[in-house]
Amino acid sequence: MGCTMKTAHSSICCPSQFTHNVGESMTVDVKINHNPFGLPPNSLYEMAARINKKRSFLFVSKVLGKHIPLHPEMPLVAAALLATIYYEGKTSEQSNEKKLLIDALKEGSKETLQTANSVIQKMNYELGEPVIFIGFAETATALGHGVFDCFTDATYIHSTREMLVDKEVTLYFEEEHSHATDQRCYAPEHLLDHERPICLVDDEITTGKTALNIIASIQKRFPRKEYTVLSLLDWRSEEDRLRLREFEETNNVTINTFSLLAGVIQVNGVPALPEEAGKDEQAAFKTPDFNRINLHSLPASISDYTFSSMDSSGVENNSSYSALTGRFGISSNNRKDIEAYCQRAGAYLKTHRKGKKTLCLGTGEFMHIPMKTATYMGEGIWYHSTTRSPIFPIDEKGYPVKSRFSFDSPDDPSIMNYAYNVADEQYDEVFLFFERPIDDSRLAPMLQQFNGLPVIHIVDFT
Repeated sequence: MGCTMKTAHSSICCPSQFTHNVGESMTVDVKINHNPFGLPPNSLYEMAARINKKRSFLFVSKVLGKHIPLHPEMPLVAAALLATIYYEGKTSEQSNEKKLLIDALKEGSKETLQTANSVIQKMNYELGEPVIFIGFAETATALGHGVFDCFTDATYIHSTREMLVDKEVTLYFEEEHSHATDQRCYAPEHLLDHERPICLVDDEITTGKTALNIIASIQKRFPRKEYTVLSLLDWRSEEDRLRLREFEETNNVTINTFSLLAGVIQVNGVPALPEEAGKDEQAAFKTPDFNRINLHSLPASISDYTFSSMDSSGVENNSSYSALTGRFGISSNNRKDIEAYCQRAGAYLKTHRKGKKTLCLGTGEFMHIPMKTATYMGEGIWYHSTTRSPIFPIDEKGYPVKSRFSFDSPDDPSIMNYAYNVADEQYDEVFLFFERPIDDSRLAPMLQQFNGLPVIHIVDFT
């Protein structure tokens, strides 16, 4: 039997069953069926209410580096554990690094995470054949990159919601429960035009439909025999698992699944939230003062991609994209260059820090490079990213999202972006990381929200 408690938000557990009360009239019952590394579920996630008619709750990850701030090494450790479970499942070998990674994730201290990260940088799992890793935008772009980083002879691609001008889409699929359902891949065809196994990386599988959608898209153009779906959390029902098995038979493919935590969920009711829930923090100033903002541009030594993008209003951005992300594909040959670049960028930005407690904020799909850079910026660093996902903030004990900044996306003003738990953390400064340079007019709505912080840095990487 599970356990419950009537509070605004609580997570009460019996050995493998949990009931999360969200608001006054909604519960999410979780039954854990598979926990291969013996991780405490509350080390991986907390529950929040989400503004979405399709799905009114959200597993807020405590290891992803998306919605809530954490040590920048934490997502790298979580990604390495995913890489480990995939490696062990494919080879039947045992990883010597596994215990260190598990302990670091469980304890979560800066010291244990740094020790684990130093080991991760030397990890070179070999599978005996080349593998393609694909991370899902926007939430899992860094997670997929982190998994890829642990392997030799690998390629990494991430999907994107960006629309490029005069650049043909290689793959298109839909993420049905998301706010932005369209997913595209622009990686060159030669990276997919073969029969090598593909490993899809996502932070959470709820029904598995997104994974089947991309596999179906790949099979139409670049058919192969084997796929793997890798995730932090897997909440597929028996019906969902049956759908996957039927898909395997119909398409003559094998689909393996691995996760850090797997189980089933049952949702009852809808969240009846307090009247004050959902209120944003007010901007400190109506007009941002660009004279007090520190600007940094950190181009890489390798050539960037000069493709232009178009927002939903038809406005083009001709700034280059970074060649260090998976948007257009990278290989294991790029790993040392990326690590060296992030180390140099972090060392440079460290010299420009003004305070002891610093927030490093990635933006949208641009998460991994900022995260890696942040690990080299010294002590007192916290990291997460802006997001499209609208979460109800409730300032109550035990609820993961206390405050929210809302602003038009600098990349596309028709899209609302959010940054959570910034207002209450008393940061001395913030580094806002952008893949591409952004016009002042498009930055203004975001900067209005962050104007209350003593120091603001804007960093672009191209």
